[in-house]
Amino acid sequence: MLSIGNDELAKKPVLGNVVFCKKCNKNHKVEYGDKVLKDGSKVPSKLIAFYKCKGKLYLAGLNGKSLVK
Repeated sequence: MLSIGNDELAKKPVLGNVVFCKKCNKNHKVEYGDKVLKDGSKVPSKLIAFYKCKGKLYLAGLNGKSLVK
């Protein structure tokens, strides 16, 4: 479980296009989820960011801010 306050998130650095993974010591491309509209269509959203490493997903950021150390 992860909990982070708005004040803590505001102090985090802006998330870039890649993140360094401590699991494999490599850089991975940051990907974003989509917002699903009422009509079922999808639009890009920067609310949640993730990266993939060895077939698993890891949380990279929220609202454009980095959560990766």
